[in-house]
Amino acid sequence: MRVSSFSRKGITLLLSSLALTQAASLAFSSAESTGGAVHEQITREALKDLFSEANLKVIIDSNVAQDTPGSEGQTELRRHFGDERFASSLGYLDREKKRALNYASESDTDPGQRGRALIHFGEMLHCAQDFYSRTNYLELMLSAETFRNDPYSIPLIDWAKVPAGYPGLIAFNAKAGAANDSASIVKDSPASEEGKKIVSGKTTYFQVTRDLALRETQRQWNSFESMIHNRCGDRAAAIIAALKQASPDIKPSPDLD
Repeated sequence: MRVSSFSRKGITLLLSSLALTQAASLAFSSAESTGGAVHEQITREALKDLFSEANLKVIIDSNVAQDTPGSEGQTELRRHFGDERFASSLGYLDREKKRALNYASESDTDPGQRGRALIHFGEMLHCAQDFYSRTNYLELMLSAETFRNDPYSIPLIDWAKVPAGYPGLIAFNAKAGAANDSASIVKDSPASEEGKKIVSGKTTYFQVTRDLALRETQRQWNSFESMIHNRCGDRAAAIIAALKQASPDIKPSPDLD
């Protein structure tokens, strides 16, 4: 049977979409169908004592939306450290943090700006969390005996030194698909081959990277508070309090540009 050029194109697009969907799932999971709501669990555990439930939900929903099948968030690989180009993901982190800060500057008086600040902060968190499950940072740190004996003492990444300051640092190449060699560095769930590896005889690679992502989430919020203080001066305390507790006004979809 002859396949038209249009059909060939459609098949190619379908296969590409399936490959990206498979690749994007190789990071901390956001749904029960892909291994559990790990992104939500990390974010909630890290920030639950700081935010009202409504405001925390905005952050979590925006974070998890990055894994919505077929969405821009899922297929844009830089949001997941998925294209082996650290510069693009680092640029995305910086962009989202700046967007969140710009909206935050009016969030003490404007519920809409408040909602947008929380949304962009949540989107940024997803990328920062995925760094630990989609790179070989953990493996590099475990080359030191000190960290092999006490993996929970591994320091958080120094973003200013990525990647040049970490010789051998690589990220998962989602474009090459899950069969690519770099897939072996993915520690996305307790059941993944890399995730269930044992370190120090008592914990797993997944558990350690989850802990790193949790601490990174806390650090990102502390850093964001400092940025607000530096920009907003005397109004900073009111802005931070509003972001944490005052009701936000958000659009139906958390995927804002």
